[in-house]
Parts: sequence; C-alpha cells; structure tokens
Amino acid sequence: MTITWTDWQAIAVPLVLALGAIAVLLVDGFWAGGTKQLKHTVITLMTGATIFFGLVFIVVRRNTFNPAFCRSAVEGPGECSLVFEPLTAGLWAVLLIGGLGVVGLSAYRLLDKDIPVGEYHFLLLSALVGATVLAGARDLATMVIALEVVSLPSFAMVALRRDRRGSEAAMKAFLVSVLSTAVMLFGISYLYGVTGSLYLQTIATRLPGLDPDLRRVAFAAGLFVIVGFGFKIAAVPFHGWLPDTYAGAPVEVTAFLAVVSKSAGVAGLLVLVIFGVAPSGSELRVVVAIMAAVTMTVGNLAALRQREAVRLLAWSSIGQVGFLLAPVAVGDAQAVVAYLAAYVIVTLGAFGSVAVVQRYRPAGLLTDYRGMVRSEPGLAVALVFFLVVLAGLPPGLAGLFTKFAAFQSVIDADLVWLAIVMAINVMIGLAVYLRWVAELFRLPAEDPFSVDIENSAVGVISLCVGAAVVLSILPSTLFALAI
Repeated sequence: MTITWTDWQAIAVPLVLALGAIAVLLVDGFWAGGTKQLKHTVITLMTGATIFFGLVFIVVRRNTFNPAFCRSAVEGPGECSLVFEPLTAGLWAVLLIGGLGVVGLSAYRLLDKDIPVGEYHFLLLSALVGATVLAGARDLATMVIALEVVSLPSFAMVALRRDRRGSEAAMKAFLVSVLSTAVMLFGISYLYGVTGSLYLQTIATRLPGLDPDLRRVAFAAGLFVIVGFGFKIAAVPFHGWLPDTYAGAPVEVTAFLAVVSKSAGVAGLLVLVIFGVAPSGSELRVVVAIMAAVTMTVGNLAALRQREAVRLLAWSSIGQVGFLLAPVAVGDAQAVVAYLAAYVIVTLGAFGSVAVVQRYRPAGLLTDYRGMVRSEPGLAVALVFFLVVLAGLPPGLAGLFTKFAAFQSVIDADLVWLAIVMAINVMIGLAVYLRWVAELFRLPAEDPFSVDIENSAVGVISLCVGAAVVLSILPSTLFALAI
C-alpha cells in the first residue's frame, strides 16, 4: 500500500503525539544536569506543546475530509481504515482538551512525588495516540488496536506510584481489559465470518442483506463487540473494576481515566454504532438503550451512598456514561460530542479541586470540604459550579442544554421509556451533587483549613470555570463541534 499525502494529513495528530511521546522518553532518559523542578517543567512543556499542536491542526483542518489507508472495494464505495472529518475533529478536540487539562494538573508539586515524571508523560501521550486513532478508525482491526493502545498505558499509569493500593487497582483493571478484549475479538471474528469484511461501512452495507440465520449470528457478534466496549467504558454490568481503580490511582491519573480514557471509549462506541454494526433500525441499538438506562440508574444510586469525593465522582462518572449512551443508542453524534465536551471540562475542574484539597486532607471524605465557602471561597465556588453543571442546574446551563439534547434525541427516536428513566435519574443526580454542595456551605465541625494552591492548578481550574461559563452562555458552540 502506498502512503499518500492525504494519508499523512489524516494521521498528522496521532503521529505528532507518538513522536512527542518518544521525545519525552528520550529527554527523560538522557537528562543529566539541572534540578528536578527544571526537568519536570521541561517535560511538562514538551507534552503540552505536543497536544497544543494537535489542537491547532484540528482548528485549521476541521472542515476537511481526509480518508486514510483506503482501498477499492469489490462492491460499493472505497474502504478506509481511518477518516478525518468534522465528527473526528470534534472528538479529537474533546480528547486533546482533556489531555491538556490533565497535563496542567500534573505540573511540578501537583503530580504525586512518587510518580516518575518521564514515564508518566510518555504513557499519557501514548494513550492519547490510541484515543485519537480510535475516534477516527473505520475498521474493526484498527479499533481493537487503538483501544488497547488507550487501555494499556492507562493501566500502567495507575500503577506508577508502586504502592499496594495502586498495584491492586491496576491489576484489576488489566484483567478486566484482557477479558473485554477477548470478548470483543470473539465477536469480531464472527462478524468477519458472516460479512466477509472488517470495514465498518462495508459491514453496515451487507448486514441488511443477510439471510435470517446469519443475521442472528451477526446480532450476537455485534453484541459481543458492544459488550467489549461496555467493559472499557465501565457501563453496567461491566463496571465493577472502576471505583477501586479510581480510588487506588493518584488523583491526576484518575482524572485522566475519567476524562480521556472514558471519552475515547465512548467515541469508539459511537463510531462503531453509527458507521458499522448497528445501523439505523438495528436491534443492537435497543441493547445500547437498555445499557444506558441500567448504567445511569446504578451509577447514580451508588453515588448517593458514597462518603469519599473520588468514589462519588467514580460512580457519578458511571451515571454520566449512561446519559452519554442514550444519544449513542439513537445515533445522534452531535448530542454525544456536545455532552462529552461539557463533561470533560467540568470533570477536569472537579478533579483539579479534589487534587488540591487531598494534599491537605488525604482521606478525601466529603466532610473534609465542610465550610470551604468560608475558608477558601474561590475554590469552593468553582467546585460548586462544576457540580451544578454536572447536575444540569442553572447557572450551569452547559450541563442543562446537553442533557436536554440527549432527552430530545431519544424522544425523537420514540424511546419514551428511556426518556422517563433519564428524567428520574436527573432527580437522583441532583441529590448526589447537592449533597456535596451542602457540605461546602455547612459550618465546619473543626477549624477550617486553608490551602496553598499552585499557579498551574489555579490556571486549570480557572480555565475550566471560564470555559463552562462561556459554554453556558453560548451553548451552540458545543453543538457545532460535530458539524
């Protein structure tokens, strides 16, 4: 296969991220002089510059269409392994913004001192390579490889602190990942057997023409592939690994898992559903809708019982996945990308706030935040705003509009039962987030503590607040990402 200029343009962002990862590893390996702070700062700036280049490229090229690694099909349109188009650009922008935010939260004196900075940034960029390829993939082989390139570095990041809790969390996530990959490959093998292709567009074209017996096999195969993705994004009932993994990892790594890794999984599932195994009218979309309803309900109910901030955000993220799966089930890419963008920004801000507080209160209990409106009003107000956006309450209109878009998409698809479940879960979600907000306003049982917030943390949290405010005022910006 000859690689053309169009191919290079399509893979420019993943390629630059891969080169940045190699450069970071080389600088870390050959760094001899200078202070630890200088080394950390240089590597952080290198990582940030690499991701920023990707964002600039996306802004400049977002309205172009660049298929990559294509071949002529025996019948129908050409078959491509990766496509850069407006939807890809929107998903990549969300992923890279999330990655850049995590880099900001990993600056010197914020990143856990026991984590080797070079390996951390190498793994972060490597996972972003897989995430971007996954969002642009258009064949099943590329999707599986990209999904593993996201997953394996993420699990290694969980274990970087090299303590017992982190190692157990990483091992649990790794074993689940191996199982999910095996399930997914089993389904892909049967899909290839009944359709004769791994390309999503060709699979979607051939599925309606199968005879009834083969169509049942294709349904089971597609179900296995979706279950594999369900493990990756921690959709219920494949979610058991996530709370312990989030709690066992450093907060910065947890933020990466919640923002980048999860967004990549949702992006891959969206591409799989709308372009491949579940075309419009497919029974597999009903399966995704049922998964959405169960996931948001279990996630929100479990979040109500949590007393630790990170575990509450972990279960809350499961509930948010349920809301994301609802528009995925009806193939509404615009609603999915908009919801993802709002989720990434406010979740980054929330984890940034938690990271600052847990430096002083390592237990991470919700009661540790009691009275912060009086002792740390700036940080407390920012955290309240993030929680309000997640709940979908004014003035967090970004969360409200994206939830409304998800509602609208399922109602337009005549899934009224799913809309009712979503409405009930919005009410449960209010109780989850307002319980935390109430702690911030309560009188503290002991003397309130003040925190010394690093400039980088102030910058990331402030940018997240600013972005959430702008998106609440101009929500059309969110929905323009996938156009």
